[in-house]
Amino acid sequence: MTAQDPRQLESHFAFGENWQSFLKVISPQRIDEAKRSLRRLFPADEIKGRRFLDIGCGSGLFMLAAMESGARSVEGVDIDPNSVAAAKSLLSRYHPNGQWSVRVASVFELAPETNGTFDIVYSWGVLHHTGDMWTAIGKAAALVAPGGLFAVALYRKTPLCGFWRHEKKFYSAAEKPTQAMIRYAYQSLYCAGLLATGRNPIRYVRDYHSARGMDWSHNVHDWLGGYPYESVQPAEVEARLEGLGFRMARVFEKPAAALGLFGSHCDEFVAVRRS
Repeated sequence: MTAQDPRQLESHFAFGENWQSFLKVISPQRIDEAKRSLRRLFPADEIKGRRFLDIGCGSGLFMLAAMESGARSVEGVDIDPNSVAAAKSLLSRYHPNGQWSVRVASVFELAPETNGTFDIVYSWGVLHHTGDMWTAIGKAAALVAPGGLFAVALYRKTPLCGFWRHEKKFYSAAEKPTQAMIRYAYQSLYCAGLLATGRNPIRYVRDYHSARGMDWSHNVHDWLGGYPYESVQPAEVEARLEGLGFRMARVFEKPAAALGLFGSHCDEFVAVRRS
């Protein structure tokens, strides 16, 4: 992170602390779920033998999943030193001699002239937290080699995104006891909503590992504190990627939340860079 870049100095949420805590619950089952998530985005051995870059690598779980999916080499960057430490710890545990590297860097610092290009550039749920989403998308896209794949997941815009932007700014700067109270209130209301729609909250939380290998409590903390925050409609993303020289390969849109009362979700896009 460069000290001159205001996009990264704006009360950024401490994602790395959350990922350090998440390491304690990573299990073979969660790793398998992460690998299944990658196979959905990159079917037919598209990862095997390819150079893989994870921008905003967080815990390193998906770097690990890419390694175990046959990537030739895996690199990760994150602006948070705690995230980088978490990723190093995880990769060292499972692949101490593997072809991987991870370092502290902002997406705004990356350029093909200095960092090279990659067969796959992957950034899941990250670029909308940079403070300048469209510039970040352009910087990430520039690192994709001709014929390579760019996978990005971004929050869907909802009517309540303005509210959530203010909530996240407050939460990310709040003391831990205040954050805990907000989490309790959110989780209680969410479970009440599940009950009201005939779903079992206990089962929902128990089975949450199926969501990319994540767990509910860490994801709630991540959602409530994820600031800076931007959101976008899928058609805008597709148009921007096509304008950057990509063609869409796969798009995974989730049903839109009517209001975004409990937040938003990420739509996923996989695009191929034209030769």
